[in-house]
Amino acid sequence: MNAFEAAEAAALKSKRGDLRWSALFAPWLLLASVAALAQPAQPVSVVEPTGNLKPQYSKAQTPSPQQLIETWRSFNQNMTDKKVDTEQFQIIAYRVATGKIPRAFLQFQIFSSQADPLAWAAQRCPGRTRPVEIQVYYQWSDDLGAWVPQGGRGENDDNLCSDQTLWTSDQIEQVVNPKPLPTPPKISRADVSTPPAGSPVRAAIMDALRPRYESLFGAPIVFKVETLRVAAGFAFVVVHPERPNGAPIDQKTWTKALTEQCFQYPASVEHEYWMKLDGGVWKVGVKNDMCADDSISQEGDLIGAPPQLAGLDQWPEREFMPLPE
Repeated sequence: MNAFEAAEAAALKSKRGDLRWSALFAPWLLLASVAALAQPAQPVSVVEPTGNLKPQYSKAQTPSPQQLIETWRSFNQNMTDKKVDTEQFQIIAYRVATGKIPRAFLQFQIFSSQADPLAWAAQRCPGRTRPVEIQVYYQWSDDLGAWVPQGGRGENDDNLCSDQTLWTSDQIEQVVNPKPLPTPPKISRADVSTPPAGSPVRAAIMDALRPRYESLFGAPIVFKVETLRVAAGFAFVVVHPERPNGAPIDQKTWTKALTEQCFQYPASVEHEYWMKLDGGVWKVGVKNDMCADDSISQEGDLIGAPPQLAGLDQWPEREFMPLPE
């Protein structure tokens, strides 16, 4: 074998060795790539403090992350424990959806030039072991000609130290890009009925409501029915829960279940429900909070109920969609 042939043989042997090593390590390389893709998303950007002590709601058609931060700061500027005038913000997620009703979303962590997000959180919220991370949903207001925060997760009403669970990616998509509302069945007001006491339909509807109350207050629970309208597999219901002898739920049981901050009282409480017949079973579609007295009589559109159940010929155009719980 001459020198050229010897060199060629050595090169071939080396190449075969490289191939064997590549075959051996290829699965590990693939796993490493997958692991890298599975890592949490890196911050999109960092918003520096503006030094503006009187931030304003943004009027920009397509607001930047900084403009949305300033809008959020303006919303909180009268709350001492929510002021962040010199802090920085790591932007984790940022969305602006244009359309008939413009919507925006911002997710960020707070820190400072002296402390990273985790250290800043520990300083601001003693004992905290994770960064202060906040999600804010905004909607454009034609009345104000500006963006307005409408809700979010990760902050308390009066401070920034919430342990609230953040929205998932699916919930964020629901907030920013909600699905079209279902089309209600076409009926007339004459098609609306009130099933009488003792009827199977009335009993089935009450049975669907009862577990919510019995899990809180214990059995037995019966209902004084204030309103019951049924049509086309939908129902609008207003009930007063009580004991079988007509007595209200005792105050001690009520307070233990709902706390002393509840705005409703056992003797006068009423709750509203929108319900839908699904596979032969009545299910709750929309309900108001146990302690809230706000009406949901015009929220049947969320489950596709006919407006005649609310005494309307058509649903008003919806401006605000409910935020995920």
